Amino acid sequence: MKLNVNMTVHEVLRDHPSAMDVFFERKMLCVGCPAQAFHTLGDVVRLYGLDEDSFMASLDQYVRQEG
Repeated sequence: MKLNVNMTVHEVLRDHPSAMDVFFERKMLCVGCPAQAFHTLGDVVRLYGLDEDSFMASLDQYVRQEG
């Protein structure tokens, strides 16, 4: 599955548990948050003031290492 900014945090973590490390490394509180089912990756990038391309590249790297 190709990751995109419209996916929810829940979808990503459900399908790619190792991606939790990307959130932990950035001290993001998304893992375990009840809103993860509703917040998209684009939402959290904006909320945390992150660079979207860099964040998505990090997630993609973790996902590729799983497979």
